Amino acid sequence: MTHTTEQRIRMKAYEIWLREGCPEGSDRRHWEMARKFIVGDEAKSALTARFYDVHEINEAEQAEAKAAAPARKKTGKH
Repeated sequence: MTHTTEQRIRMKAYEIWLREGCPEGSDRRHWEMARKFIVGDEAKSALTARFYDVHEINEAEQAEAKAAAPARKKTGKH
């Protein structure tokens, strides 16, 4: 776990603790809830980034293929 991830978990756990009315003795539960949320959020972000990277690569490949294809002559027939 990176330092930044741990900070995000800490902040989320604190937010959960505040939202639940600052109960005593719930720190581990709040930490685990926050960890699942943050790790899931990071995984979703990584998947989204990969999707857009692949999508952009596919668009670039299509544009290259279209540019490399010979132009069709218009024959006037439909």
